[in-house]
Amino acid sequence: MSLQWTQYLSGAAAIYCWLIAGGFLAFSDFVMKSLGAIPPAQGVAAMQSINVLVYRSVFMVGLFAVSGASLVLIASGYLSGGAASGLLISAGVVFLLAVMGVTAIGNIPLNNQLAVVDPASTGAEVLWERYLTKWVNWNHIRTIGATVAALLMTIATFKAP
Repeated sequence: MSLQWTQYLSGAAAIYCWLIAGGFLAFSDFVMKSLGAIPPAQGVAAMQSINVLVYRSVFMVGLFAVSGASLVLIASGYLSGGAASGLLISAGVVFLLAVMGVTAIGNIPLNNQLAVVDPASTGAEVLWERYLTKWVNWNHIRTIGATVAALLMTIATFKAP
């Protein structure tokens, strides 16, 4: 049996999607809890730094690479009608909505609010408490979405063409 290009693409996207899910899980499980356990000014400053550095990271490259792969997998699923077409379409849609969509409507606006606050200001502590709760809740959705998309991509990779 020879693998079709969609199997290679879904396999490669699945691998990075699993890594993305793990990164999100780390933030939901212990990174944000750790930042919330230190004085608010330090937590705000640390998260501001993370939010700047993430844009120049391999993680961000992977997010956009999997987004592009998701678009191709959706199109391929619609065009092929093969055994894995439903999985390819579902994986792409889940990733784009639950990871990229949630990032755009949930996490980025919160990051933008945090970016302009002076960590030492009196308002920073109130903003930080609200930020921690809302950001982590949105991140849980991204974690689940990336995990589901990765699982669907993995299954699609091993489905007969």
